[in-house]
Order: sequence, then structure tokens, then C-alpha cells
Amino acid sequence: MLVDAIVEAIRLAVTRIPEDVVSALRKAYARENSETARFNLENILRAIEIGKENSILVCQDTGTVTFFVEAGAESPFLGEVKGWLLKATRRATKEIPLRPNAVDVLTGKNSGDNTGKDVPLTSSPLFGARV
Repeated sequence: MLVDAIVEAIRLAVTRIPEDVVSALRKAYARENSETARFNLENILRAIEIGKENSILVCQDTGTVTFFVEAGAESPFLGEVKGWLLKATRRATKEIPLRPNAVDVLTGKNSGDNTGKDVPLTSSPLFGARV
């Protein structure tokens, strides 16, 4: 099911850091002279390893879930995409788990599942607008 694949994509995004980024962090650590900076870089690198080894969040604050969707204007599933993304976000928040960060700016109420008005943010470069 597509929702399962979306949940897995979210899981990979929050538990794995691309190797080029890890490599750049290691190089920065090696050339850094500041003790404070080295301490922080070391902790970031440790968090990356722990996340990868244990399939847990690299960072507790995963930010706001955002999707960029590319689909043809004639796609028969275009009307269903938003629902799939909402369902996947709710599942990912519970199963991975993600820290629920979606707070209504007017009421201050947290949805508890990373969804709400325009959250997750979904946009399509095809239309230059939200899906």
C-alpha cells in the first residue's frame, strides 16, 4: 500500500542522514579547533550512528512534515494524495514515533499527530500550489 511506503520514507528521513552529510560533519570535526564545537559535532555524529543502528530519531525535534508531490494533471489519484499523506503522517507520528509538532497558531492546541490546517504541508511543483 502506498501509505506504508510513505511511512517508511518518513522513517528513513528521520533516522538516517545521507552519507555525504555525515562525511562533511566528520571533516568539520577533524579540522575544528574549538572544544565546544568539537563536542557538539561529536554529539551530532553519535546521534546519527545511534539513529541508524537503532532505527530511532536522529533528533527529537523532527520539525514539520513536508511533502513535495509531482504528479501529472491527468493522474487518476491526484484527489487521493492528500488523504494518503495525512494517513501516513498520523501513522508515522504514532509508530516511529515522531514528536507531535503541529500546533494551531490561533488556539495553541496541538493536534497530537502532526496534522492540522495545511499540515503536513503538501505542494506540487507541477501546479506551483498546494495539493
